[in-house]
Amino acid sequence: MQTLDSYVAAAQTADRHAAARTVRAARRARKASAATDGDRLVLRRAAAGDEPALARLARLDSAPRPSSDMLVAEIDERIVAAVPFDGGRAIADPFRPTADIVELLRTRVELATPVRRPAPRFRLPRVRVA
Repeated sequence: MQTLDSYVAAAQTADRHAAARTVRAARRARKASAATDGDRLVLRRAAAGDEPALARLARLDSAPRPSSDMLVAEIDERIVAAVPFDGGRAIADPFRPTADIVELLRTRVELATPVRRPAPRFRLPRVRVA
């Protein structure tokens, strides 16, 4: 025969298991919605009309605005990160998780930048006069 204490302990354990299931389900739903909430990432070259957005982004990041051409990343038509083509410092929105986006931009810049190889030098054979 079970005692009152064992009934209380079983009820508390069941309540804790139910609360843990609820938390896990909420966490899974949050992850699923974050992955499918329609955010679309667009990588493109910065245009002249992007100057105010890039200046705002530089102010948010407490960094100077790079003066060279930039590759930008947009989420929901809002610029969240930018990397200069000349390999300078990236600027990004510090209030969003953008580390992966900046790394993607850097990789894309490396792929877009042509590798400059020195032109081959043709050597003429030496002629010896006897």
